[in-house]
Amino acid sequence: MPSTKGKARERELARAKAERQAARRAASERKRRQITAGVIIGLIAVIVVGGLWLWGVFDSDPKPENPAPATSTSSEPSDAPSDQPSEPSAGESGAA
Repeated sequence: MPSTKGKARERELARAKAERQAARRAASERKRRQITAGVIIGLIAVIVVGGLWLWGVFDSDPKPENPAPATSTSSEPSDAPSDQPSEPSAGESGAA
């Protein structure tokens, strides 16, 4: 017949083992939650950066919405009529 001390010792060892197992399970669960949270935050960051990239936030030269018409800055006269009145030549007079 086992002694009372022996049964008490077995119960104490079983309780300690159960506590160690519970602590180990809690630690692994905590680690799993941290990894899951990291993956989710990483995916959200990738989605946000991708959306901003598609929206054009990272473009180096912003495109104007209403581009101004191209103006010529050359010194050569053009054949196209101009809105400004031309000055008469030296040989021409304004009186007819």
